[in-house]
Amino acid sequence: MIIPLRVDVPTWRRPFVNWVLMAVIICMSIAAFYDVGLLYDMAGVEGGGLTQNAGLWPVYAVSSSFLHGGWVHLIGNMLFLWIFGNAVNYKFGHLGYAGLYLAAAMVGGLAHYGLDGRPAVGASGAINGVMGAFLVFFPRNNISCLFLMYFPPYYFIARRFTLSSIWMILFWIAWDLFYLAMGTQTCVGHWAHAGGFLAGFGVAILCAISGLVKPTEDEQTLLQVLKLRR
Repeated sequence: MIIPLRVDVPTWRRPFVNWVLMAVIICMSIAAFYDVGLLYDMAGVEGGGLTQNAGLWPVYAVSSSFLHGGWVHLIGNMLFLWIFGNAVNYKFGHLGYAGLYLAAAMVGGLAHYGLDGRPAVGASGAINGVMGAFLVFFPRNNISCLFLMYFPPYYFIARRFTLSSIWMILFWIAWDLFYLAMGTQTCVGHWAHAGGFLAGFGVAILCAISGLVKPTEDEQTLLQVLKLRR
């Protein structure tokens, strides 16, 4: 298991929107832990499965992203949102970041509903969108990671290392694409991850091309790294 710990992105603006999103997600998730009705209502669950009213799927795609299936699910997603979301909030500004997050949540949720068909909860589709935007604007910034591996019953490996964000993020999305290509159905929403990532990546590419979001003098976008733009 590889766990990101910190990104090397100097910021000069406090990421208030990301903090508010995290607070709302944590509060809503904890409330749903103890209220199954709330969980079903926000995840679009009807009769033990996903509601057949496809017109409501965009609503449930967003609302379900504020819920989680347990403490490990919640803590893991909040760690990723804290690490990548703070930097992307700084780069996109408050309104831009809120729009990016909600768009990725919706697209990721709709991809899951349309291609998987099961109800689901979790912010990982939106978070993958945030990671996609991070890849566009901070491809060369380093990520401090922790590698963990457990060999029961006694042997445990823990190593800390630093990796360029382009390789770290591509590794994570490749993991999802591998499972999708294999057709393996797991408890993880791989379609939500892929859909959210494409939404965030696409929005960020358009912002970079249009100049709506600009790198600072000491930053390079993915387009500049790939020599597609000066």
